[in-house]
Amino acid sequence: MKKVFLIIGCMLVTACVENLIHISVFPGGEYSIKYNSIGDINDLNNNDFLHPQTSNSIEWSSTLNQRGDSLKPDNLNWEKETISKELINGTISFTKNGSLIYQVDIQKNEYFFWDQYSFKSTINSLDIDKKYPSIVQFLDIDADSLSWIVPAKEYIIKNSLEEYEKSVDLNTVFSEKINNQIDTYFDYAKQRKLLEKFNKDSSLILKDALKPIASTLPKKFFKEITVFIDTYEEDFKKNTALMNDYFQFNIVLPGLIQKNNALSISDGLLVWSLDFDDIATDEFKMYANSVRMNKFRVQLLLLLLVAGFLGILWNQKLNKK
Repeated sequence: MKKVFLIIGCMLVTACVENLIHISVFPGGEYSIKYNSIGDINDLNNNDFLHPQTSNSIEWSSTLNQRGDSLKPDNLNWEKETISKELINGTISFTKNGSLIYQVDIQKNEYFFWDQYSFKSTINSLDIDKKYPSIVQFLDIDADSLSWIVPAKEYIIKNSLEEYEKSVDLNTVFSEKINNQIDTYFDYAKQRKLLEKFNKDSSLILKDALKPIASTLPKKFFKEITVFIDTYEEDFKKNTALMNDYFQFNIVLPGLIQKNNALSISDGLLVWSLDFDDIATDEFKMYANSVRMNKFRVQLLLLLLVAGFLGILWNQKLNKK
């Protein structure tokens, strides 16, 4: 039911993005992919869910157009379409940092009388429960932004500091001093619910937190640790941006559909749908199999069997004479 409200909300007033990924598998085992994303033009151009771009292996074609058949405000009524300009074989992976990570694997196994097709796709978990535990309890309800943004920013800063310490072999006593100052800052802000202290980049929060001891820090401390912070911050922005995204994967396989975990099947079209909740703490797996009979070979076999049977009858008739 929540997904229904999410889709309706996207269609009416919010800055949600609906993402449709359609995969068509051909008898030879190759496949094409088409992406359609509809929503806020700013969200369509950010990095939380990237449409593929031309690489050395695959060429893609993209268009971005404003739609004129919706009640949405103009800035929310855009559609981005990306199509593979050539057929794809085997496995394709999307692993760009800061974007949704997933892979698509399609294989064809040939037998004498039939061909078997298999589709597998895994969308990586965002690991929200491991990174920002305080967010998990708010995944199914509207949450006070301060309730989840504080532990999220704390996670970014603390993990960045750990990475920095490993890279420079920071003195243990000095490290404890920095961590104590950060803990004090967060405790103070939490108690007084100072939202404005966290509604900014984590690198700025760290500078604010360490202001009382800034003069004692290494000369290039903020410059060097910002490299680590930016990596975690990019991942955080991706995760939070995906909160308002909805995804639907469609696939058409040749032949008769066999074992699968699709949400629905209609006229050979398999459909899976998911949103932020489905990948917040777990990976999302899709699979389907189909079998396509080689009609010519089956007919040839039947013809040979009939011919053999008639031959036996003819021999029996001749022997009786």
